[in-house]
Amino acid sequence: MKAREIFLVLLIIGAGIFIYYAKTGKLDIAWDGGDLFLFGRGEEFVFEESQEISAPLPRELQVINAHGSVEIQGTETDKITIVFKKSITRKNGDEARKIADQMKMVVNRSEPTLVLSTNREAFKRKNFETHFKISVPAGMEVLVKNSYGLVKTAGTGKTDIVNPHGEIQASDIAGGLIVSSSYEDVSILNARTDCQVTCPHAKITVIGVRGGLLLDHSYGDVELENIAGKVVVKGSHSRVTGKGLKAEVEVGSSYEPIVLTEVGPTTIRGHHSDIEVRAVAGSLLITDNYARVLLDDLKGDLRIEGTNMEIRARSVAAGEIRIKTSNQNVEILGFTGKTTVRLNHGDLVLEPDAVTGPIDVQATYAAIRFGWPAGGRFPFEGRTRSARILWNLAERPSLEETNGESLIKAFQEETGKPSITLSTSYADIRIEEIKRPAKTI
Repeated sequence: MKAREIFLVLLIIGAGIFIYYAKTGKLDIAWDGGDLFLFGRGEEFVFEESQEISAPLPRELQVINAHGSVEIQGTETDKITIVFKKSITRKNGDEARKIADQMKMVVNRSEPTLVLSTNREAFKRKNFETHFKISVPAGMEVLVKNSYGLVKTAGTGKTDIVNPHGEIQASDIAGGLIVSSSYEDVSILNARTDCQVTCPHAKITVIGVRGGLLLDHSYGDVELENIAGKVVVKGSHSRVTGKGLKAEVEVGSSYEPIVLTEVGPTTIRGHHSDIEVRAVAGSLLITDNYARVLLDDLKGDLRIEGTNMEIRARSVAAGEIRIKTSNQNVEILGFTGKTTVRLNHGDLVLEPDAVTGPIDVQATYAAIRFGWPAGGRFPFEGRTRSARILWNLAERPSLEETNGESLIKAFQEETGKPSITLSTSYADIRIEEIKRPAKTI
C-alpha cells in the first residue's frame, strides 16, 4: 500500500471518530477566550431541577429532547412531576455552572397537548446532555422524540417513540405503541393493543402483546413471545425466534435462521435462511432456497417451494401437502393428507401415518423409499428408468415389468381408495412395510 493510500485510510478513520464524538456531544471543540482546545473531554458536572404540573392536565404529553434520556412512568397520580437533569462537560465547575444557569426546560401548554423541550439550539457548544424523568397519570398518551440516549416508558397509554440512535424500553402500554429506532436495543413488555416497530441494526425483544405486531427490521436478532394478534416481520439479515404467536404469522428474512414454536397459520419467505417450525395450528407456507427446513407437529396444510432445500418433517396432519425442491434430500414421516412431491437430484423418504389422499411423486435422479402402512391396500404404480423397484411387501404386485424402465403395479382392484404413484429416474424405488399399525381413515 502506498503512503498516499495509507494517509487516506487514516484520514477516513479520523473523520469517523470526529463525527462520532461530535454527534454524541463528547467532543469539546470551541474558541474559549482565544484558547482552542480540541478533543478535550473535560469533567462532567450534573445539575438537577424539578417541576410539578397540576390538574387539569392535557390528554397528551410530548417530550422533545436530544443527546440525553427520557423516562416516563405512569402512576396513580393526578399531576405531572418532572425531574430535569443537566449533565455538562467543561474544564471546571464555574464554566459548567454558567451553562447550567442558561440551560432551560421549556414547557409549552396548548390543549390538548403539553410539550416539554429544552433551549439546546441556543448553544453553539453542545457538550452537554439533558435528561427527563417524568411521572404522569397512568394511561396518559405520550410522544417522545429523542436521540443518543435511553427512552423508557411504563404504564402509559397510546405511546409513540422516535429515538434514532438510542435504546428503547416500553412496558405495560395501555394503548397503541409505535416505535422507531436504530442501532440500539428495543424491548417491549406487555402491550394491550397493536404495536408497530421500525428498527434496523438492533436487537428487538417483544413479549406479551394482546394485539398484533408489525415489525420492520434488518441486521440483528428478533425475539418474539406470547403475541395474541397477527404478527408480520419484514426482515433482512434478521435472526427471528418466536414462541406463542397464536394468530396469523408472516415472516420474511435472509441469511439468518428463523425458528418458530407454537404458532398459528404461518407464511415464511426466506432467502438462504434455515427454518425450524414446531407446533403449528394451521397451514404453513414456506418459500426459500439454499437452506435447511425442519418441521414438527403441524396441523394444517403444508406447502414448501424452493431450490437447494433440505427438508425434514414429522407429524404432519394435513389436508394437503405440496413440496417442490431440488439438490437436497427430503424426508416426511408420520403424515396424512393429499401429497404431491416434485424433487430433482435428491433422495426422498415418505412414511405416511395413513393414506388419506392420493400420493403423487414425480422425481429425477432421486432415490425413493416409501414406508407402506402395515396392512394397507391402496392402488399403487411405481416407475423408474435405468434403476430398480424393490418391492418388500408380503403380497406380490399384480404387474412387474423391466425393459429399460422398471414398472410395478399393485392393488389395482382397490377402487375408490386413494392411489400412490411414485416416479423417478436413474435411482431405485424401495417399498417396505412400516412396523406400526396403519391409522384408520
